[in-house]
Amino acid sequence: MLHSRAAELFATAKDKAAGKPLENNTRLVLLDDGDYGIRLHNTIVVTIHVDGTYTLDSGNWKTVTTKDRINGYSPARLYQEKGDWYIGDRDFFDGIRVDADGKPLNRKAA
Repeated sequence: MLHSRAAELFATAKDKAAGKPLENNTRLVLLDDGDYGIRLHNTIVVTIHVDGTYTLDSGNWKTVTTKDRINGYSPARLYQEKGDWYIGDRDFFDGIRVDADGKPLNRKAA
C-alpha cells in the first residue's frame, strides 16, 4: 500500500482514534510523524513511511496471518523456509526497512 493510498483510506475512517478497519483484527492507523501503520492486534506490522519506504515488524508473532499482512500491505515478499522467514536472500528481522520495490535497506544490528 502506498502512503497516498493509506491517506485516502484513513480519511474515510469513522473513528480516527481507532483507525480504519481493513481486515479481521487489522486496522490502518495514523502515527505521530505522518506515517501510517498497519496494526494487527496490538502490533504495527507495517509502517508506511512518507518517504516511500516501509518498516516491517512481526512483534515476535511469526504467524501465517502476520506474514499475510506484511506481504499484503508492503512491497516485500516474505517467505518461510524450515520455520525461518526471509525477504529475498536476507533473513527477516523485526525493524527491517525495505524500499518501494521490497528490497531490504538495512541489516540487523549486531
